[in-house]
Amino acid sequence: MTVTQIAELSGVSIGTVDRVLHNRGRVSPETQQKVQEIIEKFSYQPNILAQQLRKNNHYRIGLLMPEITADYGYWQRLYTSIRQTIENEFSAFSFSLVPFFFTRTVHTSLIAQCNQLLKENCNAYIIAPVQQEEMLALLEAFPANIPYCFVDSPLPEASPLFTVAQNPYKAGFLAGRLTELTATDKNGVYIAIRTHAEAYNQAERARGFCDWFAKKGKKAVEIIPADTSPAGIVRETEKLLSVFERIAGICTVTVETQFVADCLTKLGRKNDIAVTGFDMIEENLQLLQSGAIDCIISQRAHEQGQLAVQKLARNLLYNEKPAEHINIPLEIFFKENVLEA
Repeated sequence: MTVTQIAELSGVSIGTVDRVLHNRGRVSPETQQKVQEIIEKFSYQPNILAQQLRKNNHYRIGLLMPEITADYGYWQRLYTSIRQTIENEFSAFSFSLVPFFFTRTVHTSLIAQCNQLLKENCNAYIIAPVQQEEMLALLEAFPANIPYCFVDSPLPEASPLFTVAQNPYKAGFLAGRLTELTATDKNGVYIAIRTHAEAYNQAERARGFCDWFAKKGKKAVEIIPADTSPAGIVRETEKLLSVFERIAGICTVTVETQFVADCLTKLGRKNDIAVTGFDMIEENLQLLQSGAIDCIISQRAHEQGQLAVQKLARNLLYNEKPAEHINIPLEIFFKENVLEA
């Protein structure tokens, strides 16, 4: 019986179990009793040597991800979850977060921020590998004995301790199915828009989307706008309307669904073109509720951050090895199953 197992059986965090074991307070009587019953039932005996070693250790978790102001709140949610999980669930241990943020549109930013992070001598790393080729090259400089994990996207050819993310190909395949389901003119062309050519997860989503229609003998195309600003996406949407006579549906395999939906609505084309996309940011939620967006697949950023910290911390504290792939469910939202604010 380990502290982790006690926490799982009790339905509480490791930090809560630690506070009960050492009578540090800040635990409700009900929780105290529940944890104590598990301890007594399984005759738990603490490992005094391991406890002493942990008391003498301070764990620094390095974080490398896009700027939290990017992508309309998605990265902010992920960062907040990581920070809060460290503060709330592992408050009984000595953990600190060392965050470094890079600008995706500036080629040298990832390299510069990664090099700065490596100077911090962290005990483990959480990485969002959104720039595939650059990240693979940078990982060669990471110490072989220091664990790292991925969030948001898998990255083939890398060897993280584990990855917390959706299966991007399956997510795109599902997006194709949902786009066809909500389309009025199901025999028109279907379009997948992605905004970052270097992002593995976006490429896989677009591939999955197109494969859904290929197996049904329908036409689907992938578009990467030259200008991925809001105005650029709007111009690309207007261009698509002139290039293709019949468009059945458009899916943004990124967070920018709002701009396609808003453009089609203003042009009076939303009723005959299905709009689907990813991420339940506030803007997409509002347009989903209004009917301008037909369906959104959520990446559950909060859950990703929480799981990444939990698994990494347990590896550092108890040498627990997690599953290599921790798959985030493909959570689907329509207007009808969104709770009103």
